[in-house]
Amino acid sequence: MAATSAFTKRAYEAQLAHIYRIQNKQIRDIVLEFVLNPKATAFEQAATQSWLASPGSGWRSHHSYPGGLSVHNLEWVEVALGWSDTWEKVYGVKLDRDLIVAGLILHDWGKLWFLFDDGSGKIREPDWYPKAWGTKANWKWMGGHGAVLYAELIARGIPTDLLFSAASAHFDPYWALEKDGEGMNPALREAAEIAKKPAPVVKPEERMAEWWLVTFTDEAWSFSTMVAARFAFELLEETAKDLGLKPDSREANKLAWFVLSRVGDFKIYEVYQKAGFHREAVKQFVRSVLDDPAPYEVPKR
Repeated sequence: MAATSAFTKRAYEAQLAHIYRIQNKQIRDIVLEFVLNPKATAFEQAATQSWLASPGSGWRSHHSYPGGLSVHNLEWVEVALGWSDTWEKVYGVKLDRDLIVAGLILHDWGKLWFLFDDGSGKIREPDWYPKAWGTKANWKWMGGHGAVLYAELIARGIPTDLLFSAASAHFDPYWALEKDGEGMNPALREAAEIAKKPAPVVKPEERMAEWWLVTFTDEAWSFSTMVAARFAFELLEETAKDLGLKPDSREANKLAWFVLSRVGDFKIYEVYQKAGFHREAVKQFVRSVLDDPAPYEVPKR
């Protein structure tokens, strides 16, 4: 689905273009290796699907469809670079765009192993994901994908400024650095235990400005997750039911995979809003995508 969708394929290719524009060769080569040849060596796990195919989150969350990872990353890279341009225009401050791009593209790398369950039509974490990750902290909601990335970066001896940039997507380097066993440093200590390496430590007096752009772009989740995604899944399920499919069945869930991979949840909500918040207009739009998906797909040669 991701490979045949113009929407997700375009996002994947645009993301790659951002990687190739990274000026620092060491960082560029690291990111390309993680994207094009993904292996979680700290867990002895090769990727079972391509970056292009991977979802941006677990089931019924943001970008939860084939190709969603690329869409999610591209959105934040574009936002963060726009923010970087603003800092330069307003303050005359020139940030390290390489760190911003690399950190955001890598931040959800662990989702390459999120499984599209053919039996249920849902998305789930693999069984080998670390079960103890964050169990004593408020950030346990993150699941294992953070542990997989941080452990891998530490195991490979990746430069700490890149490690900290990627980790900043989930941990504010000011409010969530270290407090009562929580925050970025405790998370990195736990990941270092998995990697069997010394734990890198973020020093409060050496925090980079670039990390905050990574933090605040990825933390802008309230619309994508709580509004657009929730509404899209609700309306897709209603549409599937109208078509005679049992709610939350394999067939209904795969219908959601297909439609979302073609247009995304943001577009579905836009249709709803522009139609004066009429649900029937959204159902008609979804049915039009199902009836003729060609306008949303990569042209056949």
